[in-house]
Amino acid sequence: MLVALALGFTLQTAQGQPWSLSSVLGKERVLIVSNPPIAYLAEARRQDAELQVRDLRVVALLPPGDARLNGPKTLMLTLLADPGGTVGAQYGRAALIGKDTGIKARYQTFPALNTVAALVDTMPMRRQEQRVRGR
Repeated sequence: MLVALALGFTLQTAQGQPWSLSSVLGKERVLIVSNPPIAYLAEARRQDAELQVRDLRVVALLPPGDARLNGPKTLMLTLLADPGGTVGAQYGRAALIGKDTGIKARYQTFPALNTVAALVDTMPMRRQEQRVRGR
Protein backbone atom coordinates (compact mmCIF):
# COMPACT_ATOMS: atom_id res chain seq x y z
CA MET A 1 0.00 0.00 0.00
CA LEU A 2 1.43 3.36 -1.04
CA VAL A 3 1.05 6.07 1.58
CA ALA A 4 1.18 9.74 0.65
CA LEU A 5 3.81 11.75 2.49
CA ALA A 6 2.98 15.02 4.19
CA LEU A 7 3.67 18.18 2.22
CA GLY A 8 5.84 20.59 4.18
CA PHE A 9 4.80 24.17 4.80
CA THR A 10 5.72 27.21 6.87
CA LEU A 11 3.05 29.63 8.09
CA GLN A 12 2.87 32.36 10.70
CA THR A 13 1.35 32.37 14.15
CA ALA A 14 -0.84 35.28 15.28
CA GLN A 15 2.32 36.80 16.77
CA GLY A 16 4.00 36.76 13.35
CA GLN A 17 6.40 33.94 14.23
CA PRO A 18 7.09 31.36 11.50
CA TRP A 19 6.04 27.78 12.26
CA SER A 20 7.11 24.92 10.01
CA LEU A 21 5.56 21.48 9.74
CA SER A 22 9.09 20.10 9.33
CA SER A 23 9.86 21.21 12.91
CA VAL A 24 7.59 18.46 14.29
CA LEU A 25 7.57 15.80 11.55
CA GLY A 26 9.04 12.57 12.85
CA LYS A 27 8.68 13.72 16.46
CA GLU A 28 4.93 14.16 16.75
CA ARG A 29 1.77 13.03 15.05
CA VAL A 30 -0.07 15.97 13.51
CA LEU A 31 -3.78 16.49 12.95
CA ILE A 32 -4.20 19.37 10.50
CA VAL A 33 -7.65 20.96 10.57
CA SER A 34 -8.74 23.70 8.18
CA ASN A 35 -10.86 26.51 9.60
CA PRO A 36 -12.34 24.56 12.54
CA PRO A 37 -15.18 25.98 14.64
CA ILE A 38 -14.32 27.56 17.98
CA ALA A 39 -15.92 24.61 19.82
CA TYR A 40 -13.45 22.24 18.12
CA LEU A 41 -10.53 24.36 19.28
CA ALA A 42 -11.97 24.44 22.81
CA GLU A 43 -12.17 20.64 22.79
CA ALA A 44 -8.53 20.39 21.65
CA ARG A 45 -7.55 22.65 24.54
CA ARG A 46 -9.58 20.56 26.98
CA GLN A 47 -7.92 17.35 25.79
CA ASP A 48 -4.36 18.73 25.83
CA ALA A 49 -3.10 16.12 28.33
CA GLU A 50 -4.48 13.25 26.24
CA LEU A 51 -2.90 14.75 23.13
CA GLN A 52 0.46 15.01 24.92
CA VAL A 53 0.39 11.33 25.89
CA ARG A 54 -0.02 10.41 22.20
CA ASP A 55 2.43 13.02 20.86
CA LEU A 56 -0.52 14.35 18.86
CA ARG A 57 -0.40 18.00 17.83
CA VAL A 58 -3.52 19.71 16.46
CA VAL A 59 -2.59 22.35 13.88
CA ALA A 60 -5.50 24.66 13.09
CA LEU A 61 -5.27 26.63 9.84
CA LEU A 62 -7.27 29.84 10.03
CA PRO A 63 -7.80 32.92 7.86
CA PRO A 64 -5.36 35.77 8.60
CA GLY A 65 -6.79 38.24 11.10
CA ASP A 66 -9.28 35.68 12.48
CA ALA A 67 -10.01 36.23 16.19
CA ARG A 68 -9.52 32.48 16.84
CA LEU A 69 -5.77 32.95 16.17
CA ASN A 70 -5.50 34.81 19.47
CA GLY A 71 -7.18 32.11 21.56
CA PRO A 72 -5.64 30.56 24.66
CA LYS A 73 -2.40 28.64 24.11
CA THR A 74 -1.84 25.00 25.01
CA LEU A 75 1.12 22.73 24.47
CA MET A 76 -0.42 20.59 21.69
CA LEU A 77 -2.56 23.15 19.81
CA THR A 78 -0.90 25.31 17.17
CA LEU A 79 -2.91 28.11 15.52
CA LEU A 80 -1.64 29.34 12.15
CA ALA A 81 -2.72 31.94 9.61
CA ASP A 82 -3.28 30.32 6.21
CA PRO A 83 -3.53 33.16 3.64
CA GLY A 84 -5.95 32.21 0.89
CA GLY A 85 -6.42 28.76 2.42
CA THR A 86 -3.67 27.34 0.21
CA VAL A 87 -2.20 24.93 2.77
CA GLY A 88 -5.66 23.87 3.92
CA ALA A 89 -6.55 23.05 0.32
CA GLN A 90 -3.60 20.61 0.17
CA TYR A 91 -4.81 18.70 3.22
CA GLY A 92 -8.60 19.07 2.98
CA ARG A 93 -10.90 19.54 5.98
CA ALA A 94 -8.66 17.42 8.23
CA ALA A 95 -5.71 15.06 7.82
CA LEU A 96 -3.74 12.94 10.27
CA ILE A 97 0.02 12.64 9.73
CA GLY A 98 1.93 9.88 11.50
CA LYS A 99 5.42 10.05 12.96
CA ASP A 100 6.65 8.34 9.79
CA THR A 101 5.43 11.48 7.90
CA GLY A 102 2.76 9.49 6.06
CA ILE A 103 -0.82 10.71 5.84
CA LYS A 104 -2.73 8.13 7.86
CA ALA A 105 -6.27 9.47 7.39
CA ARG A 106 -8.18 12.22 5.64
CA TYR A 107 -11.49 13.44 6.97
CA GLN A 108 -14.37 15.19 5.19
CA THR A 109 -15.60 16.61 8.50
CA PHE A 110 -13.79 17.52 11.71
CA PRO A 111 -13.04 14.19 13.41
CA ALA A 112 -13.80 13.75 17.08
CA LEU A 113 -10.49 13.82 18.93
CA ASN A 114 -11.28 10.55 20.71
CA THR A 115 -11.76 8.93 17.28
CA VAL A 116 -8.35 10.21 16.16
CA ALA A 117 -6.80 9.04 19.45
CA ALA A 118 -8.29 5.57 18.94
CA LEU A 119 -6.74 5.40 15.46
CA VAL A 120 -3.38 6.58 16.82
CA ASP A 121 -3.55 3.88 19.50
CA THR A 122 -3.68 1.20 16.77
CA MET A 123 -0.47 2.41 15.09
CA PRO A 124 2.63 0.24 15.56
CA MET A 125 4.82 3.15 16.73
CA ARG A 126 2.19 4.12 19.32
CA ARG A 127 1.95 0.53 20.58
CA GLN A 128 5.71 0.48 21.00
CA GLU A 129 5.55 3.79 22.88
CA GLN A 130 2.90 2.36 25.19
CA ARG A 131 5.16 -0.61 26.00
CA VAL A 132 8.18 1.62 26.62
CA ARG A 133 6.43 4.48 28.44
CA GLY A 134 3.78 2.40 30.18
CA ARG A 135 1.06 4.76 28.93
